Amino acid sequence: MSIARRELVNLSLAGIDIRFSRIQNFDALLDDLIAKGSEHPDYQDDRIPYWADLWHSGLALAEYLLREKVVTPAMSVTEIGCGLGLPGLVAATQGGDVLFTDYLPEALEQVAYNWSLNLPGEARSLVMDWRSPLQEAKAQLLLAADVAYEKRAFEPLVNAFAALSVTGGRIIVTEPGRERTSGWLAMLGEEWPDHVFTTTNILYREVEVAVNIIDMRV
Repeated sequence: MSIARRELVNLSLAGIDIRFSRIQNFDALLDDLIAKGSEHPDYQDDRIPYWADLWHSGLALAEYLLREKVVTPAMSVTEIGCGLGLPGLVAATQGGDVLFTDYLPEALEQVAYNWSLNLPGEARSLVMDWRSPLQEAKAQLLLAADVAYEKRAFEPLVNAFAALSVTGGRIIVTEPGRERTSGWLAMLGEEWPDHVFTTTNILYREVEVAVNIIDMRV
C-alpha cells in the first residue's frame, strides 16, 4: 500500500495566507484502489481518492467566503465531502464553528494536519456518507466544492443538503462546469430557487479554470 506523500504549499487568498498541504502521489493511491480488485467493497463503491488533490472548486469556494465575508463568528459550518478541507479551514479562520465531513477517513486525517498548520486546537470532523446524512452535521452554512462527479450522486446530495440545512441558513456549492453535472445544478435550482449563480476564473499551477458558484438561501 502506498504512503501518502505531502507537499506543502503557501496560499494567498483574498488577503490572508494559508499554509496547506496536498498529496503528491495521487496516481499511486489510485493504483492501490485498483489493486484491491473489482470484487473489493472499496472498488465497487468507487472510493477514488479525489480527496487527495487541491481542486479549483475548493480554491474558488475559499476565496468566495473571504471576499463576500460570508462567515460570522460562532456560525455553524459543515463542509460536505471536504477532501483536504480548504474551504472549511478558511471558514474557521473567520470564526466559524466548522465540522469537516467526508466519506473517507484518510481525508479527515489530512484535514487534521492542515488544521494544525494554521489554527490552534483540533479540527472537528465526522466520517459521513451523504447517502445517510447525520443530524449532528446540521449547520447554518453548508459548503461543498466539486462533489458531484457522477449522476448517481445528484439526488443523494440534494437530499443531504435538505436534511442538514436550517431555516434561514445558506448553502454554497462550487462546480467546475462539467457538462455531465448540469443536471445536478438544475436540481439545486429547483430545490432552492432563491439563489445567486456566478462564475469566477481561478488560476492555480498556471491552469485557469472557470468555476461556477451557486449561493443558495434556505
